[in-house]
Amino acid sequence: MKFKTLNTIICSAAMSAVVVSAIFVAVIYAVMLLSENRKTLLLKWVLTLPFSFLCLEYFWQTHYSVRALNWMTEGYGKQSAGGNFAGFLFLVLLFVLCAAGMIFTYSRSSEKIKRYTKAQSLVSLLILILVIIVVVSLESFFPSYRDVMSYSYG
Repeated sequence: MKFKTLNTIICSAAMSAVVVSAIFVAVIYAVMLLSENRKTLLLKWVLTLPFSFLCLEYFWQTHYSVRALNWMTEGYGKQSAGGNFAGFLFLVLLFVLCAAGMIFTYSRSSEKIKRYTKAQSLVSLLILILVIIVVVSLESFFPSYRDVMSYSYG
């Protein structure tokens, strides 16, 4: 098998994993937005905005993605322009999928959902705790940003 064919297969598999993970995140997002009325749904959505900004700021300031790349592929160095573009496309995909989830939940909000709110709160809290634990534990494995910037490119 030629390298070009193998490369195409590997890239396609990686892209499908990204799309599936984005769909999974959007489904979780939609389930967490389900509310007994539209006013509560919009309040939840509005409250996600500052938390999303804080989360994005944390990942940006800690150079999380670059350090993760260098943990998975030692000596990778700085993220390339292509990597930044792919990350941007992934964010656009997530935004579109989450917007679709928002529209779906907006059309589904009703009194029937009231009985699920306790379970929803518990599951949301568990997901939040799990994400924090994973991020903090991975942080301990990642190389420092200073080390990443010191990798030679020759």
